[in-house]
Amino acid sequence: MKKILTGLFFLFSAVGFFACSDGIDYEKMRQEELATLDEYLAAKHPNAEPTKSGLYYFNEPGTGEGDTIKLGDEVQIFYATWVLDKDSEGVIDSFLVDQSSGYLEGHRFEPLSLIAGAGSTISGLEEGVTYMQPGTRSRLVINSALAYGQNGSGTVGMFKTILMEVEVSKVIPLETTTE
Repeated sequence: MKKILTGLFFLFSAVGFFACSDGIDYEKMRQEELATLDEYLAAKHPNAEPTKSGLYYFNEPGTGEGDTIKLGDEVQIFYATWVLDKDSEGVIDSFLVDQSSGYLEGHRFEPLSLIAGAGSTISGLEEGVTYMQPGTRSRLVINSALAYGQNGSGTVGMFKTILMEVEVSKVIPLETTTE
């Protein structure tokens, strides 16, 4: 019995060692992300205030009409996504990583459809659309805690803030979708 317990101890110790010692300083990466975000906001949006969750949104004046989108509403959007980062010289830069069909070229063929608050996409985007109306164009600044976090995604690295340009094309209110 003692040998079994000793073996289990070493097994769990090894698993814990490999799980925790991947050589990546996650805290340092998160702090670097937040410093880059602070620099970006100071340069581009010095008076911006985040929502409770830490999302920044900037709706374009004169866009949008009708009721604000509510949790549970089906929302169809066109979007483009950039990653906020620093280049090799330490200058803040961003690079395009994703877009809906032809969004930046002005061809709006197929919007992305999501249910606001359903957890089907990143929480920053789902929250961001709730500050919009049909026809609204907005820029969202979404830190990694509201985007892809520590894991990143296929095109977004670990602990990276993303910038999204979003246009709401259509809203189907919750009352309509549940009938």
